[in-house]
Amino acid sequence: MSPSHRCSFRPVGVLCLALALAALAVPAGSSLSAQGQKLPITWSGPAAAVRATAGSTVSVEVSARIDEEWHLYSLTQPSPPDPTVISVPAGQPFALGGAIESPLPEKAFDAAVGVDTEFYTEAVTFRLPLAVEKTAKPGDYKVTVTARWQACNGSLCLRPQTTTIEVPVQIQPAK
Repeated sequence: MSPSHRCSFRPVGVLCLALALAALAVPAGSSLSAQGQKLPITWSGPAAAVRATAGSTVSVEVSARIDEEWHLYSLTQPSPPDPTVISVPAGQPFALGGAIESPLPEKAFDAAVGVDTEFYTEAVTFRLPLAVEKTAKPGDYKVTVTARWQACNGSLCLRPQTTTIEVPVQIQPAK
């Protein structure tokens, strides 16, 4: 390979590095992709802290706002396309304490993927049963919830995305 050919790869490497650094700078719940593009789904949790006690299970709502002409696949969507998967990662004093509640999805043939699909448009709220460990200490917490999701608009599907949502929870002292 000549030196001029090796130099031609250098901008691509710089671009890859820039994209990787941009991915690290995307804030939790952001509606930007790692490439800095606006995503059609914006996730959020409750603004006010949910109150709980150690050993209890509380209901927490996580919502997705869906841009016009886009749709978000349901939790029960057979793959492909990818269903929405909401989880509470290990390593925190919280876990899912049962099945996630969601409204009934719309159902229709999706030309972008060529199959019948289950999806939401405009907005959807999921209700998570959040189990608090018995040994959790009183205090204010930011529970990490992840949503792995895919969205399409009838002619284009995004690659599956993972969004982190922070949910404020205040663990009260036992009475």
